[in-house]
Amino acid sequence: MLDPQSALRREPYTMYIDGKFEVSDSGKTFDVVSPVTNKVIAKVYEGGRSDVERAISSARRAFDDGPWSRMSQAERSSLLLRAGQLLKEREDEFIAIEGLNCGKLFASLKYYELPSSTDAFQFAAGKARCLDGKVVPVDGGGHYLNYVMWQPCGVVAEILPWNGPLMMGCQKVSMILAAGNSVVIKPPTWAPLSMLELASVFHEAGFPEGVVNVIPGPGSTVGDALVRNPLVDMVSLTGGTETGKQILASAAGTVKDVALELGGKSPNIVFDDVDISTTAKWAFFGFTLNSGQVCVAGTRLILHEAIYDEFINELVNLCNQVVPGDGFAPGVNFGPMISRAHYESVWRHIQQGIAEGARLVTGGFRYTDPAVAAGNFIPPTIFADVTPEMSIFQQEIFGPVLCVTKFSTEQEAIRLANAVDYGLAGGVFTSDARRAQRVAEKIRAGQIYVNTYYSKGIMESPGVGWKASGVGGAGITKYMRPKTVFVELEDGTVPPM
Repeated sequence: MLDPQSALRREPYTMYIDGKFEVSDSGKTFDVVSPVTNKVIAKVYEGGRSDVERAISSARRAFDDGPWSRMSQAERSSLLLRAGQLLKEREDEFIAIEGLNCGKLFASLKYYELPSSTDAFQFAAGKARCLDGKVVPVDGGGHYLNYVMWQPCGVVAEILPWNGPLMMGCQKVSMILAAGNSVVIKPPTWAPLSMLELASVFHEAGFPEGVVNVIPGPGSTVGDALVRNPLVDMVSLTGGTETGKQILASAAGTVKDVALELGGKSPNIVFDDVDISTTAKWAFFGFTLNSGQVCVAGTRLILHEAIYDEFINELVNLCNQVVPGDGFAPGVNFGPMISRAHYESVWRHIQQGIAEGARLVTGGFRYTDPAVAAGNFIPPTIFADVTPEMSIFQQEIFGPVLCVTKFSTEQEAIRLANAVDYGLAGGVFTSDARRAQRVAEKIRAGQIYVNTYYSKGIMESPGVGWKASGVGGAGITKYMRPKTVFVELEDGTVPPM
């Protein structure tokens, strides 16, 4: 593994427009800050509205008039495979960049996020070769043919989240390109570096000019300009529900396609017939992965009354084993919040939980060790006896905070699981297979885990958000439109008039 700091650029990171690495029209830059130390680690040119307009025009030309739309599926597939190969060759560099910018753990990047990123290109390359449609039998005695096909939306604006920008960026952008679209990527302002570096991968792989564009900058300027521009055919966002509402409102003027992957407050239901030691590890993993900064995290533990106290004690023991710090340091197993602003937001939720009368079981304190206190670290925090009326039960915190609620019957557990506005994911732990199926069927969410937690096939079987957790589809057709074609097979047919 190379020295992580050596992977960072000394000069400001540039935008990528029309196949060229460019500074912003304004020449302004913004700082990128380490969540581990709160020190500046890089500078990035800040895109403005004029930069966004240039990128959109470039993507529009690439889709409408360039060689991209005329390429065969096999040619697009080859480019995606090449991009994945180049990313794999530069694996250590991207691990360093993502780890430093996001405060992620080395092991998580090395053994999950980078392999998932390169796999995304391989999977998308395969999908690019397997795009199909269907023939629909229609009435008419064999005189008519109807077929349905999928076509790319056109120019897609992809607005990425800060909690996993490289992995999720590779997964989404590879599918956008496999579908035949061109794209303008807005990386997250708090974590833009990996996607800005990924532009060099697309460049070296040989994607035609304008097919991929990357514009960093604030959502209020870059994001808003992308959403409102009539030359953009589709906007896709992964982010918070409030941001999603703003995008829906802003996109109304141009009535473009919108896909939103939004927040969650996912229930994890644990019945009394489980192995407590094993299931507690899953529950712990469910709310502490990436220090709780995961949209589908199991942050509401709905726990059977018969094992309530014993299970919580087991969780506390697991929480006491975390070691916060730099994700590249030996022995560290717990990372920081992405920014100081988000750190303070999570603390406000913790303080609100205490004020509302939830029982603080563990955590809820600020680290005093100077090295840890300099960063944005929050210990795993567990509240017990949380009721649906409390804000910490209802609101997405996006940090390592678990809210535990007691239940006695299956029906009560289901009612508690569905008692929030969100519907992103949920978990069920029980040794009764029929009960697991019943409960999974009743949870109003787009992705359910039974006796495990987190997806085992993000690309193969992507979930969608229900209720306030999302709008739009999943997979490659998320970035495509269906077209149905009716063909008259007989000569000289006249209308019935």
